[in-house]
Amino acid sequence: MLALQERRWRSVARRAFATSPFYRRQLAGLDLDRCALSDIPVLTKAALVENWDEIVPDPRLRWAALEQHLKNPHNWGKLMHGRWMVSMTSGTSGAALAIPNDITSVDWNHAAHAIRTAPTTKNAATPRLPLFKKRPVAASFICSSAPSVSASLLKTRPWIGSLFCDYRPISVTAPWQEIIDQLHEMKPTVLIGYASLIGRLAQAKLDGTLRLELPAESGAISTGGDGLTPGIRSLCRQAWGIEPMNGYGCGESLGIARQWSGMDHMVVFEDLAVFEAVDPNEQEAPPETLSDHALVTPLFNTALPLLRYRIDDRVRLGPPPAGWPFKVIHQLSGRSAMTYTFHAPEKLIFVGTKFLSVMEHQPLVAAYQFCQTGPSSIEGRFVIQPGVDPADIQSRLEASIRQCLIEGGCGKVSAKAVLVHHLDRDPRSGKVEQNIPFKE
Repeated sequence: MLALQERRWRSVARRAFATSPFYRRQLAGLDLDRCALSDIPVLTKAALVENWDEIVPDPRLRWAALEQHLKNPHNWGKLMHGRWMVSMTSGTSGAALAIPNDITSVDWNHAAHAIRTAPTTKNAATPRLPLFKKRPVAASFICSSAPSVSASLLKTRPWIGSLFCDYRPISVTAPWQEIIDQLHEMKPTVLIGYASLIGRLAQAKLDGTLRLELPAESGAISTGGDGLTPGIRSLCRQAWGIEPMNGYGCGESLGIARQWSGMDHMVVFEDLAVFEAVDPNEQEAPPETLSDHALVTPLFNTALPLLRYRIDDRVRLGPPPAGWPFKVIHQLSGRSAMTYTFHAPEKLIFVGTKFLSVMEHQPLVAAYQFCQTGPSSIEGRFVIQPGVDPADIQSRLEASIRQCLIEGGCGKVSAKAVLVHHLDRDPRSGKVEQNIPFKE
């Protein structure tokens, strides 16, 4: 696997050097046939934005051209010039970007998701066509109000998935009752969407609002885009008796890792991307420790060569499981990495991912959100499991938040825990963001 990775990232690096003025400066002095991947400088999102037109190899993919293409909603989900899928990142961890993906890269990602479904490579096989039986119905929750990655993937190659499954898109930003009504009408056996949304659907099933049964043997739940908490896993087991399968990716790299049948953790697609868990100095994080951030090098997207692109997710990697040559992700946090600025009255900086340590072992909490309500105040909003004593858990969570602030040097910041029935989704992305800093 490492040899395969090396052949592929060197090919990306050579192509980038040959076609990109930016990379000719970045890679100057390196022997691309012999250097280590760690010798290549890290690319940040700020540098990507600043040097975009010198990074993309084709002039048709320059910043202004992509913006013009996406101005027309008719273009959303259609290949640009017949060869590139163009979609917008959610913008929840920084500026939203229009990312072009070569269609070959999209196809490789579809293929990897289709075949990696078994505990070992010996059991893995191309899905069988349901020629003489009804195809499973999959409700796929997508953000249709913007050129999102989820909507673009569904529309770009609709015939691939439709061979094996009847995909029915539902807008994740639709009114809640409309979502419930659509599910009652289509009666899906598979649910695909943000973990926060799936958790709320499980709640609706338990309280009788949603009348949807998923078959124990053929039903499935696949999540991604935001954090799959222990609480949401528990809700899904209570509502349908099904363990949800987690997924991990970003707009810049599409699929990075996924959990599948027989796996306790997400498994990294190491043949599609080099994924590095690193410390603050961009060096490999020690085994089984939580990284400071991560670096990703997609191995198939020739439209936008990214070498050691920084993403602020924190990960703890583990060794490959028996039967597969890919490392696993034992822990992932920071899908909405945010920095809080408090004034109490002195200026204090607090990294939002620290709050996640409060929530890592809270199976009684289904969903949560930290929201800065003023210059020196923060509110932790929580949805709890059915039957849990709200007064008891509220006081414990509030004490944990205060202790987290004290340890982060922000003891003067006031904090409270608020129990809510559900958390509102971001109107643009459809996600429930875990960290929301105060906007002046």
